[in-house]
Amino acid sequence: MKRTLVRLLSACCVALACATAAAEANALTVYSVGPAPLIRRLAADFRQETGIEVNVFQGDTGQVLARLADSNAAPADVVILGSWDTALEMSRRGELLPYRPAGYEHIADAYRTPQFVAQGVATLALVWRVDSGTPRPADWGDLVAPAYRDRIGTVDPAQSGSTLDLISALDAQHGIDIWALLAALRENGLTPSGSNAQAMDAVLKGGKAALFAVADHTALEDKAHGAPIDVIFPRSGTIATARPMMIMKQSQDVRDAKRFVDFVLSRKGQQDVADEFIIPARDDVAAARPGLDAIKLLPAPTAPADGGGGSSREAVLKRFAALFSK
Repeated sequence: MKRTLVRLLSACCVALACATAAAEANALTVYSVGPAPLIRRLAADFRQETGIEVNVFQGDTGQVLARLADSNAAPADVVILGSWDTALEMSRRGELLPYRPAGYEHIADAYRTPQFVAQGVATLALVWRVDSGTPRPADWGDLVAPAYRDRIGTVDPAQSGSTLDLISALDAQHGIDIWALLAALRENGLTPSGSNAQAMDAVLKGGKAALFAVADHTALEDKAHGAPIDVIFPRSGTIATARPMMIMKQSQDVRDAKRFVDFVLSRKGQQDVADEFIIPARDDVAAARPGLDAIKLLPAPTAPADGGGGSSREAVLKRFAALFSK
């Protein structure tokens, strides 16, 4: 009798393990840049609405791109990035599955393509600690003042697609020499700090007085939770950074991938986006922060990311690394 019971329990355990493994194997796989609470919330709400499990890999842009290139990693069904130009490169390489999701008509033309759409939109901003004893900056170049020496940080463009897009956009502007400005900032002690979260941590702990170029939603959330900081949209202008969401052509579960994209663009999904201080992609869901109409925006570079009048992703990253390795 005991032997029979043991066999029965063993069989149940094996069946449970197999069922769990099968569920994990059948789950949708989503790679996403931060903020981490947003993708966790979207995955949980999607699961509650559809019953479909979502395996999430969340990291900064560099980590997500490295994961995509890793042949040993679970293939992604859906990818959400922080750089529109990177998504355009992926589309040109034929890596994306064309899809027109539900809610497409509520997204501005600038934030939708036949291959991918925006999950939401943010901008790059200056961040200043109000109790730092330094003057409040109003523009990018203000941080070269001696008062900020060795007290300024920024986000590494190798880790943040939005910071990379800002440098590329400033590089394409006539009258703005971003490389001369970055060199002057380096001489004033500017230090790259990895991801947006890492750069913000340096200000929140008081190690830095100001940040050059950080994703505004990260700082706006910290400010809303009582951090002694000000989020400043530069006087000369900044860029809007759409967060592209795409279905990979290699997806093994296209049906559920489409359902996930549809959910993120639903009013419920877009409210999740708004609650993280990101401007929703849909024009019929209100933002919980300043909208693009309240921010001076630089014109987007007209040249494609891989040629023409702008600099390619690889060239910008190489030049930035060389400047800050001196």
